[in-house]
Amino acid sequence: MLCVAPLLLSSAPPVRRTAAPQRRTADGGPSPFAAGLHAAHVAADARFRAWPALNDEATRHAVNAGRRYRLHLREEGGTAAGGDPTAALFSGGTLMGRFGLALAARRAVDRKEFFEATEFFARVRSHLKSESGTLVDAAGGHGLVGALAAVFKFEQFGRVQVHDPQRPKSFDAVAAAAAEVAPWAEGRVVHLPARLGEAPLPRGCAVVGVHGCGTLTDRIIDAAAEADARSIALMPCCYSQTAADAPEALRRALGVPLASDVHRTYRLEKLGYTVRWSAVPLSITPMNRIIIATR
Repeated sequence: MLCVAPLLLSSAPPVRRTAAPQRRTADGGPSPFAAGLHAAHVAADARFRAWPALNDEATRHAVNAGRRYRLHLREEGGTAAGGDPTAALFSGGTLMGRFGLALAARRAVDRKEFFEATEFFARVRSHLKSESGTLVDAAGGHGLVGALAAVFKFEQFGRVQVHDPQRPKSFDAVAAAAAEVAPWAEGRVVHLPARLGEAPLPRGCAVVGVHGCGTLTDRIIDAAAEADARSIALMPCCYSQTAADAPEALRRALGVPLASDVHRTYRLEKLGYTVRWSAVPLSITPMNRIIIATR
């Protein structure tokens, strides 16, 4: 994942609600169309799936699901009985809960990124297909989405490749947490220090990309289509310069973000994919639209 702010806090800050972003036209004015389209789309998919308990506002605020500071427990070995809302959320013995506890013990990722990745995965997992048995986590950073595939889609994906020029320390921590709770995931997730386009992706693979900034999302589409990927799941962000090829009428009426993703949808369909949209809860990120393309 990209767009990682360096801010790490030792204790939970007060929660602020995230308002839906105002759609703007190309000349900076408010869009008469996109706000309604955006609101209708978000309303259809706003509820948490991976963590249904977070649909309760008080629980969500206690856990601070959308805040950018390390996923951790209040005390080492903290428990739900000890009053830790994060430990309470992960209690119950589910595999996802145990994975959350393993990541929290390692302080491996920001909690915003954890909930972002798990909610993204909950919406795309049933659509991920591959002829080669390989999933590519493009510009994947710490590789959390790839690790989720190795843990929960191990029958479909014998290999997960995390493509990113940088290998953050958190990559090894995420892989270790996955192997701790799911021994079958050990060794399945590998890091490739390559930029998109430097080497072809495996033929017939599945491709995921969470918050590829700006035109990086478009380059992921290019690489995936070149490899004849059987499925592509993307959550774009940072839309600067992304709508240059979209019709001017769409840019002016809908604003750049929506026009960009409409244009990407047309492009994917021309490449032979069936496309659908989804979204993660807006309380995690305002750039929450997911584009899912399958052969």
